[in-house]
Amino acid sequence: MDVFLVSNLFETSVVLYLLGAIISLVLMKLPKLCNIISNLIYIIAAAFGAVVSIIYILSENSPINIRIFESTIPFITMNMRIDKLSAIFLLALSVLVLCVSVYSIGYTSHYYGKRNVGLFNFLYSTFIVSMIFVLTSANAVFFYISWEAMSLLSYFLVIFESEHEENQKAGTLYIIMTHIGTAFLLIGFMIIYSYTNSFDIFVGSAAIPEFAKNIVFIMFLIGFATKAGAIPIHIWLPRAHPAAPSNVSALMSGIMIKTAIYGLVRFGLCYFVTPNTWWGILILCIGIVSAVIGGAYALMEHNIKRLLAYSSVENIGIILIGLGVCFIAFAQNNLFLGEMALVAALFHSFNHTLFKGGLFLGAGAIQYATHTKNMEKLGGLIKTMPITALFILCFSLAVSSIVPFNGFVSEWLTYQALFANIACGQAGINILSILAVAALGLVGALAAACFVKLFGISFLGRPRSNHATNAKEVPISMNIGMGLLAALCLAVGLFPLPVLKLIDKVAFSLVGRSILEQLHGGFIVAYYSLDISGRSISPAVILFTIVGVILLALLIIRIIGGKYRERTYGTWDCGFEALNSRMQYSASGFSKPIKIVFKILFRPSRRTVVTGDLPYHPESIEYTTASEPIFEKYIYNPACVIIENFSRRTKFRVQTGSIHNYLIYIFVTVLVLMIYNMIA
Repeated sequence: MDVFLVSNLFETSVVLYLLGAIISLVLMKLPKLCNIISNLIYIIAAAFGAVVSIIYILSENSPINIRIFESTIPFITMNMRIDKLSAIFLLALSVLVLCVSVYSIGYTSHYYGKRNVGLFNFLYSTFIVSMIFVLTSANAVFFYISWEAMSLLSYFLVIFESEHEENQKAGTLYIIMTHIGTAFLLIGFMIIYSYTNSFDIFVGSAAIPEFAKNIVFIMFLIGFATKAGAIPIHIWLPRAHPAAPSNVSALMSGIMIKTAIYGLVRFGLCYFVTPNTWWGILILCIGIVSAVIGGAYALMEHNIKRLLAYSSVENIGIILIGLGVCFIAFAQNNLFLGEMALVAALFHSFNHTLFKGGLFLGAGAIQYATHTKNMEKLGGLIKTMPITALFILCFSLAVSSIVPFNGFVSEWLTYQALFANIACGQAGINILSILAVAALGLVGALAAACFVKLFGISFLGRPRSNHATNAKEVPISMNIGMGLLAALCLAVGLFPLPVLKLIDKVAFSLVGRSILEQLHGGFIVAYYSLDISGRSISPAVILFTIVGVILLALLIIRIIGGKYRERTYGTWDCGFEALNSRMQYSASGFSKPIKIVFKILFRPSRRTVVTGDLPYHPESIEYTTASEPIFEKYIYNPACVIIENFSRRTKFRVQTGSIHNYLIYIFVTVLVLMIYNMIA
C-alpha cells in the first residue's frame, strides 16, 4: 500500500479519537447518547488503527513521518514517526481499545445519573491519543510531553470515583511514583542532548561516550521500570488498578504499562544499537524478581483487581526476562538468539494485552453484577453469569499458559531463549539463565494456582453473600467485548504463525535478519506443523480432530446406551444435615499452604477474637490473617521518614522568609550557571 495512503488512514484514526473527545463534551448533558456515539467512534477509530498497523508491518515501506505542529521555537516541533516497532504496539493498543470500547457501551451505563459520563469519555479518548503519541513520537521533547499527558490523564481516570478515600490515596501514590520515573527520563534526555545537540530519537548515539551511555541507561531503566511496575518500584500498581474503572484498568494494564517496554526497546536497542552485557544481566535479574514476587503476591490477594495487578507485575517480569536475554545476546553479537528473545518479549507483550485486558474486563463484569471485588463474598456465579464465567475461564487458561491458548506460545519462546543463552565460557550468565528457567517454572505453577483460586472461589460452590446470590448476567455489549478478546486468545494460541510473522518482521526491521527463515525443523516450526509421512499437520487440525472424536464417541454412547435418568443425591456433609457457604473452601484457606511455605516473604500474622464466656461454646469467633508489606515497611516508609525529617530541618534554614536571602540564592545560581557555560 502507498505510504501516503497509510499515513492518511492513520491520521484519520487519530482524528476520530479526537472527534469522539469533542462529542463527549458536546453531548455531556445527554449521557446515554454521549456514551453510545462516542464509543462507536472509538470502535471505528480502533479498527482503522488495527488494519493500518497490520498493513504497514506487512509492507516494505520505510518509516512514515507525520508533521503535527511546526514552531520557530527550537525543540517545540511535534512530529510523529511510525516504524514497525511502533506499529506492533499500535496494533496491540488498537485491538484492545476496540474490545474495551464495545464493552464500555454497557459498562459505563452504571454511571448514568451518578457521574459525568461525558467527562469520563473525554478523558478516556484523550488518554488513548496520548498513548498513540508516546508510541509514535519522533523526538524526545514530544515523547516527554506525551508521556506526561498519558500520566496525568490516567491519574484523573484513577481518581474518577473520587468519593472513595482509597481511590484518592491510590491516585496520589500513582502520580508521585510516575513523576519520579518521569524525572529520571528527563535526566536521561538531557544527558543525550548535551552530547548530541539533538532530541531526535532516531538519529543514533555515536557521539555519546560509553560512561554516559551507562548513566543514561540507568536513568531510562528506572524511569521505564517505574511505569511498567517492575519490583521494587511497583507499589503504585496494586493500588491504582483496583481504584480505576475496570475499562480503564484494562487499558492501563493491557497497554499503558507496555509503553515502558516500548521505551526500553526503542532507547536500549534502537537508539544505543549495541547494549552492554551488564545491561541485559540487570534487566534479567529485575525480571526474575518481578515474576516470582509478583506471582506470589497475586496468589495471596482476595481482591480480584489487586490480584490481577500483581499478576501484571509477574507478566512484566516475564517480558523483562526475554528482554534481558535479548540485550545479553546482542551485546555478545549473537544476532539469532537476540532476535529470538526479542520476538519472545514482544509476543508476550501482545499476548498479555489480550488476556490481561480481558481479565480486567471480567473483573469489571463481576463488580458490575455483584458490587464487590472481594472473592470471599462471591461463589456460585457460574449459575447466574455463565457467559462471563466462560470468558474468564478462557482468560485464566491463557494467562496460565495452558494449551491451546496464546500465553503458552510466548512463554515457550522465552524458555527456549533462556536455554539457548546457556553456552560455554560464561559461567555467571549460565547460572543466571538456569535460575531464570527455574523461576519461570515456579511462576507458571503460581499463576495456575492463582487463577484456579480466582475462578473456583468466585464462580464455583455456593454464593457467600446476597450480592452473589442476586447477581445477573451483564449487558450484552460487555459480553461481546470480553468475547472478542477470548476469541483472539484462542485464535492466537491455535494459529500463532500469523502473529509471529508480524513480530518477526518487526524484529527484522531492527536486526536485519528473519528468525523464522532460520528455523528449519526447529521447535517453532514443529509447533505449527508436525511432519508425518511427508505431510504437514497443524496443531489446530489435531485439536479439532480430537474434539470431533470425543463428540462422536459421546454420540455413539448416547445411541447405544439409550435414555438416561437424572439422579440427585445429597453431598457427604460430615454429619451436618444442611451444608452452607461457610463450610466450603475460602480464598484465604486456598492460599494458606503457599503462605506458610513462603512465610519469609509474606511474614504472615493472625489474630483470633473469641466472644462469649463459655470456652467450648463461644458466641462467635473472629479469625483474621494478614501479610506484611515488606517493600513498604522496609524501603518506602523509612525513605519517607528520612525525606520528611530532612525537609523539616532544611525548611527553617532555607525558607527563612527573608527576601534578601532569596535574592542571594538566585544570584548564586545564575553565577554558577554562567561559570559552567563558560567552561563548557
